[in-house]
Amino acid sequence: MQKTKLKGLAALFLVANSISWFILTFIVIGNLAESYPLSKILSVVGSYFLALVGSAIIGGTLLYKKLRMKIFLLTWVLVGVVTCLFYAFTLTSSLSSEIAASVGLGASVGIGIPTCFSFFADQTRTEGRGKTGAATYFSIQLISVIIIFLTLRAGAEGTFLVLAVWRLLGIAGILFYQPLKTPLEERETSSLSIIKERIFILYFVSWLLFALVNSIEAPVVQGFLGGSYNSYLIAATLISCFSALISGVFCDLKGRKVVGILGFVVLGLGYAFLSFLSGGATKEIGQILYTICDGTAWGILYTIFVFVIWGDQSEGRIREKYYLWGSMPFLISSFISILVYPFASNIPVSTSFPLASFFLFIAVLPLIYAPETLSEKSIKDRDLKSYAEKALKQASKQSKKTKDEDADDANEENKESAEVGQPPGYDEARKLAEKYY
Repeated sequence: MQKTKLKGLAALFLVANSISWFILTFIVIGNLAESYPLSKILSVVGSYFLALVGSAIIGGTLLYKKLRMKIFLLTWVLVGVVTCLFYAFTLTSSLSSEIAASVGLGASVGIGIPTCFSFFADQTRTEGRGKTGAATYFSIQLISVIIIFLTLRAGAEGTFLVLAVWRLLGIAGILFYQPLKTPLEERETSSLSIIKERIFILYFVSWLLFALVNSIEAPVVQGFLGGSYNSYLIAATLISCFSALISGVFCDLKGRKVVGILGFVVLGLGYAFLSFLSGGATKEIGQILYTICDGTAWGILYTIFVFVIWGDQSEGRIREKYYLWGSMPFLISSFISILVYPFASNIPVSTSFPLASFFLFIAVLPLIYAPETLSEKSIKDRDLKSYAEKALKQASKQSKKTKDEDADDANEENKESAEVGQPPGYDEARKLAEKYY
């Protein structure tokens, strides 16, 4: 049992290491290009994303079987370490050098990400995937924040060195990770068949609408918040971590669909607050309410749409392909956001925020028609257990009114139930629950 847990934790550590490394490399590339005109930003950041998406497609569709093997995983991690070390000592301020850094980092990040997500799905049961995804998200955010603070004044070279060390620690996850000895049967899964699935399309469209709205609005929000933007980022990140933990529990209890809808509604309310409380004495109140809504929604939606949904849909299939295409809106939106920054000051707040709120409510519609990905059996078992507990209390009250002779028989039965680790009267309560549920 302990060995099984260790293997699962090793796989999850590798996931956290890889995703946080992706986030941090993206931040480094963005910092390198932030002082450039738009044409150079396109060159640097565009090179990173083309390499990232291209390598992810190759890794998720052509090399996924090889990347499941420890030797190839180890090679992938070491390539990332070498890439960071190379740019730590050779990076210059020239455009060609920074484009080369972008391509190298993008390619080294992207190729193994779909495989990492497949490890996450393999190591989690459907009934507990929300809680595990939330805990992983919490770890990724915590790690990323710590490293960002450590490298605030380190410069690009120092940051690359720190990233190399952090990536090197990913080897620990590989050393303790063991591939599944009896891999699940995988049905042949083509990318075309995935994007034709009704359930995939409905969740994908909602995720895409959210990603596009967020990518366009993020630069506008930054300009609107002005000097308080950094405080907003810190507060929203902390809120998102705790909202992820809570939503992870609820999406395992009540299902992914209802929690996802709640996430969109909360974020839509956040933009509504900015729309109606955007000036005068109410501006600060609007900003506070938006920060709370934004952090809460991000924790919910990131957990569900990055970790959980595609794992649920890929049971018995090639997981890498589901995570690959399911993650595309997030990757594309990050690039769009950078393109919007130079024009953010020209976008009127009075129309931008109401439109964002409107489109987020529109994004809820596909989720309303989407099937629940948490199995009906899991939800029913939990409801049945709850009903059995209530029936147990009712049976306990009724048992007090029985005759002494019947009470003696009941005590004998309760004694047998206690010996197998169940509370007294549990079997009777469960029978009542199954009969009337």
